This record gives sequence, C-alpha cells and structure tokens, in this order.
Amino acid sequence: MSATASHVFISHGSDDRDEAAALAAFIEARGIRTWIAPRDVRPGQDYSEQLQLAIENCAAFVVLVTDKANTSPYVRAETEMAFSTHKPIFPVRQSDVQPAAGLAFFLKIRHWTDAFGKHGDSAMERLGLELDALGGAVKAETGPVPAPAEAQPPVPPPPAPSPQPPTAAPPASPPVETRPPQPEPVIAPPPLSAAQEERLAAAIGPNAAWYIERWRRMEANRSWLSWNWPAFLANIFWFAYRKMWVPLAVGIALFLLTSFVTGRNPALIDLGWLFLLALAALSGVIGNALYRRQVARLVAKADGLDQPVALAQIRAQGGISVPGLATSLVVFVVLLIATAVQQINQPRMPVNPPVQPNGPVQPEQPTPVPAPAPAPAAPMLDSAYMVGRWTSDGNCGSIFSSDGTFQAYDGGTGQWSLAGDQLTLTANSTLTLRVVPIDMNTMTLINPDGSLIRANRC
Repeated sequence: MSATASHVFISHGSDDRDEAAALAAFIEARGIRTWIAPRDVRPGQDYSEQLQLAIENCAAFVVLVTDKANTSPYVRAETEMAFSTHKPIFPVRQSDVQPAAGLAFFLKIRHWTDAFGKHGDSAMERLGLELDALGGAVKAETGPVPAPAEAQPPVPPPPAPSPQPPTAAPPASPPVETRPPQPEPVIAPPPLSAAQEERLAAAIGPNAAWYIERWRRMEANRSWLSWNWPAFLANIFWFAYRKMWVPLAVGIALFLLTSFVTGRNPALIDLGWLFLLALAALSGVIGNALYRRQVARLVAKADGLDQPVALAQIRAQGGISVPGLATSLVVFVVLLIATAVQQINQPRMPVNPPVQPNGPVQPEQPTPVPAPAPAPAAPMLDSAYMVGRWTSDGNCGSIFSSDGTFQAYDGGTGQWSLAGDQLTLTANSTLTLRVVPIDMNTMTLINPDGSLIRANRC
C-alpha cells in the first residue's frame, strides 16, 4: 500500500503486534485502508521517512494504549507528530491502563475508546462510525481493502445438484435469520486542539486536568449529571471560589428566604434544613455542568485573539478567587448571627396572635376599629377587673396577678399595668393593647395594628 494514499495510521508498541493487527483487521473490514508497521513499510526504504510520510498523509491516527506502548519512544514520537500536524487522534484501550506522562499530554483531552468491559463492543462500533466519517473519501475512491492473496482460501466449485425425483416436493427454504434493531451509537465529540486545551486550562486554574477529564466523560455520555464533592460540601463557598457569582447570589438568596420562613414559624425548622440539604445535593449533581458553561463562555470571549493575548485575558477573568471565598464566609457568618439574634429577641405574646385569613394589615393603613355594642351596664375597667385567668383559645393559660405580674400561655412571665383603657405588657419587649370590656367575664383586646382578640375569663 502506498504511503501517499489516504488511510488510517495505527500506532502501537512493537510487543503489541497481534493486538494492533486485530485492530487493523477490524477497521479494514469496514472498507477503510490502514497503515501499520512493519506490514506496510516498503523494503529497502528509510524506515523513519516512511513513518513520517504515512502520518502526514493519514486521514486519522489511532494509537493503541497499553503498558508496553507507555514505554515505547516510537509510540510517543508518532503521537507527537500526529498532534503537531493536527490529525484526529483516537486512543484505544483494551484494558484499564493509564497513559504515561509523555502520552498523557497529547491524549488526556481526547475521547477514549475502551474496547473492554460490557460496553466494549458498542465503543468499537462508535470508533468505526467515526473512522467511516473520516475515511469516506477513501472508501469511495478505492473501495474495501481486500485481504492479501495468500490469505484468501481457494473457492471450491459449487457442488452439482443431485437429481430429484419428479414427484419430490421442492426443499423448504431455510429460515431467514433476523437481528434485533441495534441502538444508534453515540458519535463522540471531535477532539480539542492544543490551543483550545490550553485556553480551557487557563480559564479553570487549579485542578484543570480533573475538570477537563470530567467534561470529556460528560460529552461522551451526553449527560449533564456529574458528581462534584466540593460543590456539595462547600456549596456557596465553592461558587465563590470558582467565581460563579450568579449561582452564589441565588444560593445566598435561598438561604435568607429559608431563614426568614423558619424564623417566622419555628415548626418549619426541620423542613428548612431538609430544603437546604436538597439544594446542596443539587449543587453536587449539576455543579460541573454549571462550571463548564461558565468556562465555555469565558473562552468564547477570547475567540479571534492571538494565543498569548487570549491566555492573558482568560487568566485575568477566570481561575479562582480567594478573596471571594473569604468574603462569602464573612457574609455567611454575619447572616447566621443576625438570624440567631432575631429569634432570641422575638417577643412572647400573652395571648395567641390573631388569625388573619386575608393577610396582614399594613401598619400605615390600620383597619377602622368598630365601636363596641352598647351594653345596659358596662363594667368598670380598673386593675381589679383585669386580675384573674383569661383565655382567647380555651387553654386558660394567661394569668394576671394583683401584684402587677402576668404569666403567658407559653409559660413566659412579665409585668402588666393599666392606664385608662391602655394595657401595657412588658417582658422581652413591650406591647400596649387597648381594652374594651364587654361584661365582667368578656373583653376585647385591640392590637396596635387594629386586629381584635376576644378574651374570656376562665
């Protein structure tokens, strides 16, 4: 086969001859030419020149990654040449082996073909489809590559048909074997160039290799789901560290909203903690996808710039933010302390707060107080009238003593005083109510916001 023809170059270690030959046979069975040493090295010609020419004229470069390939200087040199000439590179593994440092630089960002495990066959089928797309022109011009003449067994002549009796029925047709429909394989995304990979690393900063590898797997699986432990455990602090300001603002707003709701209704505290835990889990699941979108937007802003200028711009806007992390910690601690103080200073009411089905009444627009119905003989409102046990919900828990102390329904205590029809209650805070006596056993309390409480003597 001529080295100047378009083909797929197969790079392998010298000790992996059999595996490389099987890989070449798989590709050639699809009608695509391959170039593999030493099979296609022309006798009497310079070996290294033929390798270089074959790589420069290949449509795709397939490298077989094994433990032996990791120690082969030729595999590394061939891969570097394919990388520098911008050839599509397809790493193929037949076992769970990681590339050595010399190969990892060129292969880490590529889409891998793992020809082992339960998904090995489908991975090889995806590789075949990719090579079909790249080698379509070769197939159209040259057709499938036939096997060498010495490897083709002689075709025997067809056997003479045996005479059949005139009355014999024709033989039954053999059953047609049908194959179930195969799922459409997922075509891997095209590999990134060295310049694109360098820009991604500049936008990420620390742990760039981990994020690039994680995104490569997400692209291969066509999925948004990818677990990130820092996003789950650190949550808003991870967003601040990675300069993800919009998710950070959303996280702080949801935390404030949860604190406000649970502060107004302590019965919802457990539900609030469950909600915050669910938000942390959601951050862990989609954190990589959110970060990937941010990095992609940052890199896209540098399109059209020279590489040094683009890298300087990306590094200035991307990377990490230690001041952002410290600021988010300070803001979180301040909000936590403010929430705790608000709950401690919440006043204890001697009677149950009124239920307002139509929503709270704004203080600046108080509801007009209806005049109490006239009674034939209204009781005298004085300190003696207030002494006793009162209730607004049947629990008889509010007690006004003659010494000026009271005990609320929830066990809280404080001081009370009556000036005209103004009842002042002092505990952790001060509350003044207007008292309208109905009879000796019934009175109406009017809150500062105009809402009414009906209280009965127990």
